[in-house]
Amino acid sequence: MSKGLLLFFSTTLLVSCVKDKSIVVTQIEGFPPDIMGCSCYYAVDEAHFQKQQFIYIDSYETTPAYISINDSLIAIDPKNEQKSEYTLDVEIEEEIQLDQERYHREGTLKITNKNRAVYSTSIYGECGC
Repeated sequence: MSKGLLLFFSTTLLVSCVKDKSIVVTQIEGFPPDIMGCSCYYAVDEAHFQKQQFIYIDSYETTPAYISINDSLIAIDPKNEQKSEYTLDVEIEEEIQLDQERYHREGTLKITNKNRAVYSTSIYGECGC
């Protein structure tokens, strides 16, 4: 019986020492200053998009891209060529041309941190100049 209790408490103690590995993605307030001209900007859905509550912004799929983690704006390489705490995977599943220079896009955004925690969400947005 005492071995069982010791094992239980040891396991409980070990689990309680593990840090929270979740990724808390927050909304980006406005456009970062170095995003000018052509850009892509995505929200989690149409309602958030209409309110300009974006979770991902880039310079038309070039560096830098921006995400916000715990209300902290983070510049990141969208192609994952530079070392970073986070890697991105943007999968576009639907693209509709709205006018000569603007496209509506829907798909999935996946953010993975170096601890292998994953945040995945649908995205709704536009790319254009």
